[in-house]
Amino acid sequence: MERSGAQLLVCFLLTVLIWVREIPAVSITHVTARTLSPCYSANLTPTSDRLISAVGCTVVFSPPGLNFSTGIVRWDYKNVSSTVLSIIVYYKEQSKVDLHPSYNGNVEFSKTHWTLQIKLQLGDGGMYSFRTNSQETKWFQLEVIEPLSQPELRSNSSLVGSTIEFVCKVPVGKVDSYRWKKDGKRLPEDSRFLLFQNDSILCILNTALSDNGVYTCEVSNQVSWNETSLKLDIQNPLNVVVGVVVVIGVLVLVAVLCVLKKYLTCPTQCFCGDSNPRHCLSGGCSSGPGGHVDCKEQTSPSSGTPETTVALLDRNPLDSERHPNQASAAS
Repeated sequence: MERSGAQLLVCFLLTVLIWVREIPAVSITHVTARTLSPCYSANLTPTSDRLISAVGCTVVFSPPGLNFSTGIVRWDYKNVSSTVLSIIVYYKEQSKVDLHPSYNGNVEFSKTHWTLQIKLQLGDGGMYSFRTNSQETKWFQLEVIEPLSQPELRSNSSLVGSTIEFVCKVPVGKVDSYRWKKDGKRLPEDSRFLLFQNDSILCILNTALSDNGVYTCEVSNQVSWNETSLKLDIQNPLNVVVGVVVVIGVLVLVAVLCVLKKYLTCPTQCFCGDSNPRHCLSGGCSSGPGGHVDCKEQTSPSSGTPETTVALLDRNPLDSERHPNQASAAS
């Protein structure tokens, strides 16, 4: 009995040993990643476990060198809330690839080298890992940053002696640093030049004519750089006042000319040597000797009575008093 028990124990130990040897051994290795051209730059050079890249760029993840003939290849993603999803599951024996729906049209997978290629969106930042039946890698961190759009630059004034404020605003992307230039050079060392709000606002106190020039706002982050410029033309308030006075004078002159033109036209009634109104000649106005009115008599078509008419209306009832002789001649 003792011998049988010993034999059973030996058999049990051998069975356990064989079973343990058949359990796959999980080894820890590393993933590598790189940004493809034309997005590649020195700022995007990867480290051993982290890569910074930009929205719109393409990143390729490469697994370590592994050798196995059967099983499953998988690329996993983990976000900031530690939720894990499988981007790619490749069944080697069936040569079948299962792709997560959220990555449809945005991912390429190589069945030969098991590389994962992603065209980046802002939400693709997170942790990535590669695994098979027997091996897996450490989590690799990918940080995705949005490139900066062209800044918008505006100012609030251009009068000499005022405080001018330049505001540099970037509609798209997060700015890491702002830099200002005047006429392509760094801002002059002047206590009147002040920067606010992470250097996004430039103020010039008590502006002078010497502050005229082209001001440039440069913005940058880890994946991009951009700039925009605005020309500042300082104006003297005296020149502005003179300009306003000239404009007002021109407007007044135009108004006076319009009024004079209205009163210089020939009216429908006029006076000719007395206080009785007369009709103007239909042919227009004409002046007699000495610039006075020529009065003519014509017969009224209806009554046959002589009727005095006048051609030019530059006289009034008082003319008969000032020119008695001419008034008598006219009558």
